[in-house]
Amino acid sequence: MGTYAITGSASGMGYHTAQKLRARGHTVIGVDLHDAEVIADLSTPRGRQTAADEVLAAAGGVLDGAVLAAGLGPGAGNRLIAEVNFLGVVEPLTAWRPALAAADRAKVVVLASNSTTTVPAVPRRTVDALLAQDTDRAVRSIRLLGSNGSALMYSASKTAVSRWVRRQAVTPAWAGAGIRLNALAPGAIMTPLLETQLASPR
Repeated sequence: MGTYAITGSASGMGYHTAQKLRARGHTVIGVDLHDAEVIADLSTPRGRQTAADEVLAAAGGVLDGAVLAAGLGPGAGNRLIAEVNFLGVVEPLTAWRPALAAADRAKVVVLASNSTTTVPAVPRRTVDALLAQDTDRAVRSIRLLGSNGSALMYSASKTAVSRWVRRQAVTPAWAGAGIRLNALAPGAIMTPLLETQLASPR
């Protein structure tokens, strides 16, 4: 049996993934704002560092896999979306990479979104700013878009994280170390996040 880290483990797809892994006898180290083994706020640098450090400590330096499912949708605020959906994936994963490499054929799944191909006119400058890990520049890049900015930031964050995965997956640090790194791009899934959005008349 293996040890897996799951962000967003308290609800939605992260919760159900954690339940399935536990049912099969695996150890799950959940990361969330509540009801998790590691309580951390991925929207802040300190929270992301806490998630990275406490997962590594709980895993004893070896992780058989990880599922990065924590995320925020349109309406959460542009900076929060950028911080959680992009940096909340990239920073913990980068910190966990040595522990994943220490396992035998570790597996990582990042939850992206089909909005990467279905939302038009996502600003390239926003995606590029996120890939540069410059959330200030990413937020500035869409400030003139008003109420449309939130949906575009969401799509930009998922596009950026998908591109990050694609670029990293084939490198010696990941594939060369035996780590399978993939992104899934689901469509609309009836999670608490989506239910909250659908409850709004807007």
